[in-house]
Amino acid sequence: MENRAPQGLLTEPRIARTRPRVPVVLRALTETAVARGLPLLDGGRGFAASTKPADGLLYVGQAQGEAAFASFASSLVLKREGAPIPLRSFLPELQALQRQTSEAFKPPRSVALHERFIALNSALKLAQELDAQKSCAGALYQYLEATRHFAMLDAPPVEPARQQGLKARISLMNEKLSLSGSDSSLAVLFLERAASQTDHSVGSAPSPDEWRSAQVILDSVVPAYLAAQKSAVALPPTGVKSVQLTLVRWPYT
Repeated sequence: MENRAPQGLLTEPRIARTRPRVPVVLRALTETAVARGLPLLDGGRGFAASTKPADGLLYVGQAQGEAAFASFASSLVLKREGAPIPLRSFLPELQALQRQTSEAFKPPRSVALHERFIALNSALKLAQELDAQKSCAGALYQYLEATRHFAMLDAPPVEPARQQGLKARISLMNEKLSLSGSDSSLAVLFLERAASQTDHSVGSAPSPDEWRSAQVILDSVVPAYLAAQKSAVALPPTGVKSVQLTLVRWPYT
């Protein structure tokens, strides 16, 4: 299997450097797709080598999908609405959330919510990689996604009596952001997810987890988004050298 990046996978950085007036959400989604693509391609090669070539095709296909999305997003002609939001390194927020996650990862919750912790740590890892690459829009997007996963660990159910009020709050927050004068497209992406979770187009009833997710987006994700636009808190000096290891279990994770 030839280890070659799909066409378009390595061209994404131009969206931030030569098209600075695109909405931040477009940059965030594109940077995330690029960051996901190459590891998937490498993973496909690993599966093909450790078992049989066919076992790597799924990941190669996923890598091609990420590349195609990045290429498509880079081709869109969308004008940013409002002033650009400040983008910077979000390492202080990511490290703080990582510490909270490590403290929360204890039995029996770590066992009962195993899949949620996997998604949470995956988002944190990707956010830190994007941050290190100075893909700040993508890092912010994944930080907010990690914030959502972390808040879901303890999110209480949304009682039926509060559900209509939750829908109204989603609409009000959308309106508030539209009047902010800033590019709020990334926050709106999460609010649109919340709206779709609480009001299915096919008329089916939202699941308890969908109601909880919508509540978390309003109570945790949007506040984290607004706080992230302030200056970063200085990282405390540690004086200790560290190294990050990624452990992969083969042939299947």
